[in-house]
Formats: sequence, C-alpha cells, structure tokens
Amino acid sequence: MQINTYLKTSCCFTNHIGSTFFVATASRRRGTTMVTVLVMLPVLFILAAMAINLSHIQAVNTKTQMVTDAATRAAGSVYASTEDKTAAIAEAQSIAGANSIEGITLSLAPTDFQFGVSTRSAPNQPYTFTPATVGNSVRLSTNSFAAGAGPALKPAFGVYGQDSDIRPVCKATHTQMALDVAIVVDRSGSMNFAADEDSEAGLPPATAPAGWWYSGPVPPNSRWLNLVVAVKGFCDELADTVKIEKAALCSYHADTATNVMLTRSYQSIRNELDYMSQNFDGSSTNVGDGILEGIAAVEDTLRNRKWATKVIVLMSDGRHNTGTDPLTAVDQAVAKSIPIYTVSFSDEADILLMQDIADLTGGTHYHASNASELNAAFREIARNLPSLLTQ
Repeated sequence: MQINTYLKTSCCFTNHIGSTFFVATASRRRGTTMVTVLVMLPVLFILAAMAINLSHIQAVNTKTQMVTDAATRAAGSVYASTEDKTAAIAEAQSIAGANSIEGITLSLAPTDFQFGVSTRSAPNQPYTFTPATVGNSVRLSTNSFAAGAGPALKPAFGVYGQDSDIRPVCKATHTQMALDVAIVVDRSGSMNFAADEDSEAGLPPATAPAGWWYSGPVPPNSRWLNLVVAVKGFCDELADTVKIEKAALCSYHADTATNVMLTRSYQSIRNELDYMSQNFDGSSTNVGDGILEGIAAVEDTLRNRKWATKVIVLMSDGRHNTGTDPLTAVDQAVAKSIPIYTVSFSDEADILLMQDIADLTGGTHYHASNASELNAAFREIARNLPSLLTQ
C-alpha cells in the first residue's frame, strides 16, 4: 500500500512538473515571437517604403523617357521640314510643357540639343549620329535637368527622412527618313496610244486628229495622259507628308533626259509634264539608259543630300528595244544601293523584266492595266516608300 501510494504520488508529482514546464516554455516562445515581430516591423516598413520608392522612381524615369522621346520626335519633324534649329527646339520645349510629369515640366535648354546626320553602312546596321551643321537628325539629352535646372521630381518617401530629388538623364535621337526620288517615265511612241490599244498595228491612235504623226500634243485618252495624272497624284501624296522628299523627273525614249532636277517644288514637275504633253516627241524604248538617267539624277551632288536614301520609280508601257541592257544598268543601281520601284502599264509592257528589276534592286513591282490602276500604283508607292525602306 505504501509503495502504491508513493507511486501514485510520484506520478502525480511528475505530471504536475511536466505540465508546468510546458506552459512556461510556450509562454517564453510567445514572448520571443512578439519581440521579434516588434523588432522586424519597422524593418518591414522600411523595406516596403524602399520598394514603393524604387517602383515610383522607375515609373518617373519611364515617364521622363517618354516625354524626351516625344519632344525629340517633334524637334526632328520641324527640323527636317524647315532646317530651323530654333524652331525645332521651341517645338520640343512646347511638347515637354504640354506633358508634365507628376506636375513638373521637364526643363529643356538649347544646350541639350545636338543637330547632325544619322547614317548607316547597311540596311541591317544601326544608325550612327554625327554632329553637323545641316542634317536629318536631332539628338536630345536631359543634361540640364539632371544638373539642377527647373523643379525636380520627388520620390514617394524621403530617403532616411531627408528630402531628395529625381533627375534622370534621358537620351533620344530622332532621324527623319529623307528621300531623293527620281521618277523615270516612258515617253516612247507607244505612250500616244490608249492602254487597251495595239500600238504595233501600224495605225495611228484612235483619238489622234487628222494628220497627226507622233509629235505635237498627245492624243486624248493616251497612256501618256494617264501617266501624267498618276505622277501628279504621286506628287500630291509626297506633298501631304513632311516635306523632306526631293523629287526629279526623268524621261526616256531613244534618248534620255532629266527634265526636272531634284527639287522640293513638286509644282515644277507638274508644269513640266503639262509642257511635255503639248510637245510630245516619242520614239523607241530605252529602259536601260532611262535607269542610268535616274541614277545620275539622284546622285547629283549639287542637289542631292548625302544622308538621304536614293530611290528610283521606273515606269514603262512596252519592251526595251534600244540602248543599254536594262540588267547592266541595274548592276549600277545595286552597287549604289538604290532600290527601283517599277510600274508596268498596259498589256504590252514587259512585266517579267520590270519584276526582275524590282527584285534585283530591293524595290517592288506594280502592274497596271488601266488608268485607275496606274494612278493607284503611283499613290501607293508614294505612301509606302518610307516604310518600305525601313523594314
């Protein structure tokens, strides 16, 4: 009995001590956790503030870059059309003023701008900017803002309880695609005929007046007059863009000529076409020398721009039958990286040759069977030239 009592008492004692030990240990753990939480809470707040600040700073930097890009594009467009640096800078500052960042206007000083020429050695190479007196490119860096000009952008929270500024250095370069275009047109004898007429039948055009013989005013409804409308439409499309395209008018039959040198005055091309319509003198079809005439026109160093992309738009309604082999002329265009966009007109045109010329030079071929399609082809070329050249 004594032994059993002792054992029971001992068991009870042992259980009591164990329970007390467990309660004390759990209490100490809860206390330690609370202390840890209290210690870590400020750290967590600091880390959260730092994360918010970092996110805010990144957002501000992105917005600053966007405004810099927009201002640079605006300056580049004005500079390309006017070559006026003061006007270009003013336009950039206006864009920056209209697009505030967190209520702050990005301060742009004239010294933040550089004007020059951007060129590339090959179509798949990046552009390289070189400062120059006259050019096609504007570079903007927010250096003055970064150095302290104008009100500063602020972080979401002060750093270590102190006020601080966000003044990123953002850079952008805008290069306006400049084009020097030679429009090379066919003025052979077949251009006196309508698009659906047979020019080789030995008969004069159906609409030709009595006594007409391949000279003087072209007959009504002729391919030439269809072409005049199409080229004028081409000029209209160029005029609707930023005026950085220069155009020349070349023509070919047995001989070739540059009727209008590279110019921004598209009206002079329209006027020359009207003059040629009244004084038309066409003979054979010399496509090869027509191409060489176009190359010479865009390579004219007195009138072209060294940074501009050179392009030829070549139209023909027939088959090459005299002069330089067209593919020999194409070799020169390829050597000078001059794409040729070709338009074949009427069912008498050598479509395969015109397709080959475009393919070999990196241009695009269009075929037109009637006046409406011819006009559409020239307008499409004018609208798409810049995007085609940058792909």
